[in-house]
This record gives sequence, structure tokens and C-alpha cells, in this order.
Amino acid sequence: MKMEKSVFQGLTIIKTTKPNVVVHSISSPIEGEMSNAQLIETKSKLLLIDALQLKPHANSLKEYISSIGKPLDRVIVTHYHPDHWFGIASFKDYPIYALQEVIDRINALADFVLNYHRGIHGENADAMIPSEKITPTLAIKEGTFQFDDIEFNLMKITDTEAPCILVPEIPEHKILFAQDLVYNGVHAYFGDKTTEGNFCFDNWINTIKDFQNKNYELVFPGHGEPTDSTIFPTKIKYLEFAKKQIESGKQGENLVNAITAEYPNYLLELTLVMSNYMLFEFKG
Repeated sequence: MKMEKSVFQGLTIIKTTKPNVVVHSISSPIEGEMSNAQLIETKSKLLLIDALQLKPHANSLKEYISSIGKPLDRVIVTHYHPDHWFGIASFKDYPIYALQEVIDRINALADFVLNYHRGIHGENADAMIPSEKITPTLAIKEGTFQFDDIEFNLMKITDTEAPCILVPEIPEHKILFAQDLVYNGVHAYFGDKTTEGNFCFDNWINTIKDFQNKNYELVFPGHGEPTDSTIFPTKIKYLEFAKKQIESGKQGENLVNAITAEYPNYLLELTLVMSNYMLFEFKG
């Protein structure tokens, strides 16, 4: 296995080469919430998992993909959070897949979140946020599918970082595309509740414990650099700490400060601010 790190138009690229498959993990800078797109390169074509958030980063991602010289076959969106699907507007001419539950949630919230983010960027909105509402249109299901000579397995995970996340794996190579099931060195977003209206921590922790037993050699997170199965106990400890702070009654700055004090080297404090807002302040 070979790993190479480079920069392309402000995007950080970590290229991992294994027999029959190359994974390009492509990360946006901090203003794009450090979200990751995962580009899988097989013998004759490419598959893209998620597409970043801000328009300039998605356009640079598209240029990087073009530079490889193989056709992009499809785009898969893992969940409804905008830092993973806004960028598909730059890929509107390609087939865009997601779980039906993810498609439904994106369609229900697309107008609201697009307008909200345009408001954040003000005069720069046209340059930063897609002007068109492009959403996934093709439903994908759990299970295996063949892509060139690589077999993917698609898993539907519910009530963790988001109500529904698609988590692909390549069992032959012990590769997991965890996306936002896992963050690596980046503060996690935990602002979504379960379908029963509870905090997401318990189910999220139990889900990660299930993945611990699979001995992945490569784990590609939704935020942060590629890693391996050693990330799972680290992530569990983080979630347990965040849960404890909330159960003790911490909110607002007290919550954010407690977590950043415990994890001073973690990046993107914004996700903690957003988590607190969605759990305790948002009335929509």
C-alpha cells in the first residue's frame, strides 16, 4: 500500500494505492468545513462519494477528477448534511445516487439550507453557494454491487451523526468509507437526534463498536485524514465525553469550551457551535 499527499487548487489530496484500486481522499480547507470527498479509481473508471460544500471547492474537485483521465461513472451522496451534497451542483450531468431516505430528506430541506447558507455568505453567495437546487435523483439500495473488478458493499446506518448515512466498504481490501460516522482529529457534529427524539450518542457508539470487529486496514472519514481501525476507540471516547458534558447540563459556550479543552488539538470548533445550536436553540 502506498500513500501520497499533495495539494490541488487549495484541496488536500491523499492518494492511497492498493492492488486494483486507488482511493483519492480529497479534503476542502477549513472554510469548506474540511469535508472529504472520496474518489475511487478502478481499472477503467471513477466513482465519487460525496462532493464537498462550497462551489469553488466542488469546481476544483471536478477539475482534479478530469486530470486523472478516466471517466466519472457516478456520484454517491452518503447523507443529507450540506457539506457533503451541495457540491453535486458541479456534477449535475452525471448520475447522482443516494439512499431513498437521504433523497427524501435532502429534497425536504434543500430550499431552506441553500437559502440559509446564501445568507451566511451575503454578497459572495453566488460565488460560494450553488444557485441551482441540484439533488440526488437515483435511489440506491443496501447490498453489493460490482464496479469494474471491485465489489462494493453498501450499508445503511441510522440514528448516528445523521438520521441515515450510507456507508460503503470494499471487503476485499478491508476499506471502509465511513464518512461522517467517523471524524479524525476534527470536532464531530452531534446536532441530530434519533427518530425517537433522543440524543444520538448511544446508537452512534454502539454502531462504531460493531465496526471495531471488522479489522479494517483503511478507514476514510468524512472529516480528517485517512486512518485505520484504531480510530474507532478514539471516536467512541470522544462521543462518550461529549455525551457526559450534555448530561451534566452543559450548553452553549460551556459545552463548546469543555470539549475544546479536552481536545485542544482538534480542528473545526464550528461543528460544536452548530451542534449546540441544533440541539438547544434551533426552533425550526
